[in-house]
Amino acid sequence: MAQSVVTVRLNGQPYQMGCGPGEEAHIEALAKEVDAIITQLKAEAGQLGDTRLLAMAALILADQKHTVQNGASAAPPTASNGAAQSSLDSEGEAMLAAQLQAMTDKLRALKQQLETTS
Repeated sequence: MAQSVVTVRLNGQPYQMGCGPGEEAHIEALAKEVDAIITQLKAEAGQLGDTRLLAMAALILADQKHTVQNGASAAPPTASNGAAQSSLDSEGEAMLAAQLQAMTDKLRALKQQLETTS
C-alpha cells in the first residue's frame, strides 16, 4: 500500500509526515490543534525552543486525553430526556471551564519555573 506524505507546520517549522492515502486532511487538522496549543504556550511563556514547546504540547494533549477518559467514565451513559441532556451540557461546559483554568494554572507555573531557572 502506498503511503502519502503531508507537510504540516508546527511553530512555523515544516514537518513531513507519512500517512495513509486519504488521511492527509486529518493529519493537517491534528497539526493545527497542536500548533494552537504551541501558540498558547508561547503567549504564556515566550519562545522556549521547538523541543520544549513540542514536549509541553504533548503533555497538555495527554492531560486532556486523560481528563476526557476519566470524565467520560464517570458520566451517565445516556440522557433519556431534554432536561437531562441540558444538564449534561451544563456539566460539560463546567468541566471544560475547569480544564481550561487548570491548563492556564499549569502554564503559569511552568512559566514561573522557567523564569527562575533561566
